[in-house]
Formats: sequence, C-alpha cells, structure tokens
Amino acid sequence: MSNVSEPISKRLYSVKEAGKYLGRSAWAIRHLIWEGELPQVRQGRRVMVDVVDMDRFIEKHKMEVGDGHDLPQEAERPCIA
Repeated sequence: MSNVSEPISKRLYSVKEAGKYLGRSAWAIRHLIWEGELPQVRQGRRVMVDVVDMDRFIEKHKMEVGDGHDLPQEAERPCIA
C-alpha cells in the first residue's frame, strides 16, 4: 500500500506552471505554443503542457559547450589601473 503523504508526480502543467518550469513568462509559453514550438493539451478552454514535451523542448534547444568561440564577445574596455 502506498503512503498517502507521497507527492504525486504530475505530467500536465498549466501555462503559468510551465513558465516556471522553463524559466519563462506565461506569455512566452503561449507564444511557444502559438508558434508550434511547444505542443499543447486542451480540454475545453483549459490549456496544459506535457512535461515530456517541455523536456523535449529543453533538449532540442540545448547547446554543447564548445571552446567559447560561439559565445558573443564582450566589448573591449580599457583597463584603468
């Protein structure tokens, strides 16, 4: 028998919760959905996002760490001593 106090791992997140999960605003999540970058699960007017799709989104946009040449260069500032 399972312990009643065990947290339930959920799979579907609201747009607001998905924003927290991905570190984005709710509006940014809506834009990702509208642009087809992030699939949605709809039930009536309620829009949910599957955690599996969010993890897939993260993996798709993850970049390998290189030697730093692909990073933007900071403007050179004179050193004042």
